[in-house]
Amino acid sequence: MTHDGPPQQPNLQRRLGRRTTWPWVVGAGVLLLGVVIATGVRISPPSNSASMPPPPHRAVDAREWQVIAKDPDAYQGERIVVYGHVTQIDPAAGESTVRANVDGIAHDGEDRAYLKYTTNTMLSGDAKALDGVVSGDLFTAEVTVRGSMSYDTQVGGNATVPVLAIDSIHVTG
Repeated sequence: MTHDGPPQQPNLQRRLGRRTTWPWVVGAGVLLLGVVIATGVRISPPSNSASMPPPPHRAVDAREWQVIAKDPDAYQGERIVVYGHVTQIDPAAGESTVRANVDGIAHDGEDRAYLKYTTNTMLSGDAKALDGVVSGDLFTAEVTVRGSMSYDTQVGGNATVPVLAIDSIHVTG
């Protein structure tokens, strides 16, 4: 039996060739992972939250409204039903903002009902939804709590009030 040395060299070269290609494969995988992370591409499946409707607006009583109005920033995103009396529509604030006195319960039909709404509040919404709303109107509104805002009053003071985004509004009187 003759033993030629060369037949084992090609086999050795194939094995070495395989060993030298795996670093390239791993390197390409790491590079691809880095690109995915850097570009913010989501690998996880999309969530269904975009297709889920928001929760319905819930009724609150007078006390719960006072709790929300006391610290509206803590209730951001809450969807509630409020009742109120439009006290000012100021063109300087824009066509989509009104100031109103608000409560968690309706005082419609009561003598001087407008006096029963006591919480000074800023409401903003679609200008078209507010087209028929004028100063002095009583209303029912479905709103989303947006937090609070401070502004300077005409008498030189400062007021901090709840800010509500109007989802729908209905004039009741």
